Amino acid sequence: MEHYIAYEGLLVSLALMQKEYGKDFLRWANEREGVEGTLQRPPYTWSNWEAWVAALDRNKGTEEVFAILLHEPGEKRVYRYVGHTGIHHARWPEGRGTTGSIIGDPSARARGCGTEAKLLLLRHAFLVMGLRKVTSSVKAWNARSLGHLIKCGYKIVGRYREHTFHEGAFVDEIVLEVFPKDWKPIWEAYRATGQLPKLTDEQRTLVACETSV
Repeated sequence: MEHYIAYEGLLVSLALMQKEYGKDFLRWANEREGVEGTLQRPPYTWSNWEAWVAALDRNKGTEEVFAILLHEPGEKRVYRYVGHTGIHHARWPEGRGTTGSIIGDPSARARGCGTEAKLLLLRHAFLVMGLRKVTSSVKAWNARSLGHLIKCGYKIVGRYREHTFHEGAFVDEIVLEVFPKDWKPIWEAYRATGQLPKLTDEQRTLVACETSV
């Protein structure tokens, strides 16, 4: 199928969301592992997917979601849909929104795909949409997602106690925010070196402490 690329990265690109990606997403959503920690849960149907993709067009400006396409090796670049990432609930005059991402394909996890996709998404949020700040939240058991956000410049600002139901119990939710001043130095270093950000020892300790519940 034809892909419509918006932002090119080193490992992944962000592209227009299309209905055709749904055949992969339905498998991940109903297997559960690929969307663990999100609001999705089975049974997730094709009509659910179609309605969501259609709503993106109606809500442009407040809901802006991109497909995450992994670059496959080869002489000619081949793209493969592995998840999506987006800005949600953007609002003015506050100039803020929230972000969320799903890496549904297991082969794309723990490779930096989510981190690069988030850096590209924040470029869109701050330099194209003109947002003043972006928020996000992660379940307190999700060390990988927390570390990924911190690498992109997000700061922990709070915690909702026993906020979300997970695996038969209520768990805490960690709240984060990022301003352009937090993201821009990381973005510029990535652009200059071609290297994705890594957690410092201090940040690793912070992630371990925050998720040891």
